[in-house]
This record gives sequence, structure tokens and C-alpha cells, in this order.
Amino acid sequence: MKKSTLIFWLSIPVAYFFTRLVSLKIIPIFTDEAIYSYWAQVALNDPANRFISLEDGKQPLFIWLAAISQYFINDPLIASRLVSVFAGFFSIVGIYLLSKELFDEKVAKIASLLYLIVPFTLLYDRIALYDSLLTMLGIYAIFFSVKMAKTPRLDLAMLNGFAIGLAMITKSSGNFFLY
Repeated sequence: MKKSTLIFWLSIPVAYFFTRLVSLKIIPIFTDEAIYSYWAQVALNDPANRFISLEDGKQPLFIWLAAISQYFINDPLIASRLVSVFAGFFSIVGIYLLSKELFDEKVAKIASLLYLIVPFTLLYDRIALYDSLLTMLGIYAIFFSVKMAKTPRLDLAMLNGFAIGLAMITKSSGNFFLY
């Protein structure tokens, strides 16, 4: 591994988690976050209600991940927001991999840095909404589709199917990844 790549992969996670985790509770909770955090609490404490989000027409994957996070972290808001924070981190990794696959390492580094500083991702990676998780799964669906188009293999097809399937149980707009 080149020295510049090593420095990049040491600095990107530090910068990412610094920008996303510092003052994580500074953004006030709003209605959707409160609902999702509550659903995660209910799903965690009552196995009969693991699909509580379906009562409102929402897919359950984000709620399940938030419930797992709440098992380890006492504050429901922080636990739910951490799901988005980690989904955003894996998004930045996916953007790097996709850009490197399509272009080269220099473009991949620039794309990752842009993801790090874009205000939209700065906000959405800090709040407990479905969108960060859906974005991450969409990035990996595209990445595996590109890899599969270059070299058709069963393992890539299965990984692509997993990414699309998880996106579909994250949010209804995940159905677009099929096409």
C-alpha cells in the first residue's frame, strides 16, 4: 500500500467521525427521529412488536438496527443516530471503492473527500433517518452491479442481490435499485 493511501485511510475515518460524532445531540430531535427511536425501543423490549414500523407503512431494517444499537447504548436518540453515522461511514468507503473501480485512485480520494464535506451528508449522517442507510445500500448495489458487468460472477450477483434486498426492507424507494 502506498504511503499516501495509508495516510488517506488513517485521516478519513478520523475526520469523518470527528465531523459526525462531535456534539451529536446539538441538533434537536424532531418528529421522525422520535418516532423511529420509540419504535426501536418497542422492538427491542417486546419481541411481538419487531415489525411495529409496518403499522405506519415503513420498512423495518433501520428500526431493527436502531434496536440493536439501543441494546448497547442507553440513550435511544444517540443509539438511533449512531446507525446513521456508521451507515454514512460505510457509504464513504463504498464511494471510494466505486470511484476507484470506475476511474482511478485519485478520483476515489476526491469523491470520498467531497462526501465528507458536503452539507447534505453532514446533516443526514448525524440524524436518525432511513436515508443514510438507504444511500449506503444504493452505493453498494451500484458498486456490485459495475463489478458484475465487468466480470460476471455468482458471488457478485449474490452480494448485489443482498444490497438491493436490504435496501428494499429499508425504505420503499429501495425498489428503484432493482432497475
